[in-house]
Amino acid sequence: AELAEVGYGGLTMEGIAARAHTGKAALYRRWTTKCELVHAALVHTLPPLPEARAGRSARDNLLTVFTAHRDVCAGKTAFPGMATVNQLLHEPEMRAIFADAVVAPRLQIVESILRAAVEEGDLDPELITPLTARIGPALINQHFLLTGSPPNRRELALIVDTVIPPRTKRD
Repeated sequence: AELAEVGYGGLTMEGIAARAHTGKAALYRRWTTKCELVHAALVHTLPPLPEARAGRSARDNLLTVFTAHRDVCAGKTAFPGMATVNQLLHEPEMRAIFADAVVAPRLQIVESILRAAVEEGDLDPELITPLTARIGPALINQHFLLTGSPPNRRELALIVDTVIPPRTKRD
């Protein structure tokens, strides 16, 4: 709450302690820096990652993952919304933490969905590049940045179609 209210630049251990009704010493015993505290808070507030479910299509699994990503970015979970995250990304240490704690695990799930689709013969391996897994989350993030709002379900389906183009009749 304090991070969302004052932003990363205005965040102080004093302000956090006051909001938590505790002393600064209690905070410093657990976290030696503001960055460590924010890292712990981000990891704590992240909802569990959706799992790719066997028996579901790659499209359905991707839609589930992208919907969860959208909800995290939209602030529909305890995790801070995109506006707060954008502030954090200006700090190199926080950017690295965000990449490791938030982005990397989500990309791994997308990559596993794409690999499974290739193994099952549902996706041409030549369509997969090292950047394919990043397309969906990048388009969701861009939608937020350009419109200030989350993509709706129809737009998420279009994003899935961009990552895995629908099969044509000749496929």
